[in-house]
Amino acid sequence: MLFDGIRGGAPEQKEVILKPGALLVQGIATSIDALSVGFTIADYGVLQALSACLIIGAVTFILCFFGLRIGQHFGTRFAGKASILGGLILIGIGLEIFITGLTGH
Repeated sequence: MLFDGIRGGAPEQKEVILKPGALLVQGIATSIDALSVGFTIADYGVLQALSACLIIGAVTFILCFFGLRIGQHFGTRFAGKASILGGLILIGIGLEIFITGLTGH
């Protein structure tokens, strides 16, 4: 992602049609991610778990909604710079996870 942004973006992209198999794999990956949150919420009481689910759902909806709007407005204009920023953020997250794993904090 970082290299594509630095080189001037990915090559010409065409419309991609997602097949059921690809959607299934993405759904499984999302479910595994949600499972980790579910393990945490399992220790909550019923009211706390319901509140957490409603808050998570509302925040996810709001962020996705505004992300789509911002992406429509700025997506083509800042596509290369967004790839650089996204790559740097992913590298930062990876480094944070790696350092936390090494130090145990």
